[in-house]
Amino acid sequence: MTQTKSKTGAAPRALVTIATTLSLLAGACSSGNGTPAEQSVTCTNGTIVAREANNYAFSSTITLPPVTVKSQTNLKFDWSAVTKDFEGHAVNSANPLDTAVVMLWNLKLSDLETALNADMLNTNALVVSPPPSLGITGGATSAMLYDFTLNGTPIMMSDFDMYFDASMYMPSNSTYLAAVQTGTQLGSGIRMLQAFNVDASSQNTTVTLTNSSTQLSYHADLLSLHPTGIPMGNANLTLDWSQMTTNALGAPFDTSRITSAIVGHYTQTPSQLQTQFLDLQTIGTDFYTANIDTGTVLDFTTLKDSSGNSFPGVDANGTWLVGLICGNCRNPAPWYMTVLVPAEQPCASM
Repeated sequence: MTQTKSKTGAAPRALVTIATTLSLLAGACSSGNGTPAEQSVTCTNGTIVAREANNYAFSSTITLPPVTVKSQTNLKFDWSAVTKDFEGHAVNSANPLDTAVVMLWNLKLSDLETALNADMLNTNALVVSPPPSLGITGGATSAMLYDFTLNGTPIMMSDFDMYFDASMYMPSNSTYLAAVQTGTQLGSGIRMLQAFNVDASSQNTTVTLTNSSTQLSYHADLLSLHPTGIPMGNANLTLDWSQMTTNALGAPFDTSRITSAIVGHYTQTPSQLQTQFLDLQTIGTDFYTANIDTGTVLDFTTLKDSSGNSFPGVDANGTWLVGLICGNCRNPAPWYMTVLVPAEQPCASM
């Protein structure tokens, strides 16, 4: 197992921090539709230009309470107690675990958590990249360390022991993470993480993952934004994000990294959706998606639901949201999301 570092891609990331400050756009009109926090509506004729003032804000904190296990031994990793992921979604036969991963980072835990929360944790901080992994088959709920491989290639026990040496990789300079995920693309679809340290004097040889191994708190703000006014019942809309500079997490907005768009229709109010934000993809009465392969413009006529039905335009019932996703960030928080407010006629800019 050789030491390698990769400077491409991002490490497994949970939801991230620093809410962006929203300022008033010039050219807004007054809302009469009970929109969030009595905010002005940015008027459009269906040609939408994304701005920071229309974007929601998102912040989160993830903590990883560590356990200590014996160094240089064939550790057991047990995830049988994981029934919910760190976002609170069920882990079961309909939403299974596919891959287990063991990672060693050259960061002490507090620095790793800081980087994780700031969306700055990259694979160049991994001591071994790609990390050892193992496919989960037959409903398995545990695995032994020496059975993990590097992309299917067996690893010698002596190599494992080299990287699980407590005299070299101490809590002051390193952090071990055990992860279980959905899918086989390493770092994508992480469902639970357990931090651990190794110690030669420890008698514990099991890393146990539970529903509380990863602790997440978050805040989504859908009330401070300025909603976007659009023609009612018209699917011939576009959304251009080429002028965005800061995403909802407070980080730079790389316009080329948007890989998909979503539009959801909900019976809940924006205030209620804030508390159910991690469930937006499952609680909507209608949910439409579109892939963004190139460019910085979403054509709403390309949006489809899971049955292949086209987006029909918005109506005056409930709440409509449109969001932009950075799929390669392995981060479930949309970079951009705003409330769409329908109007029978395009509202006039003031």
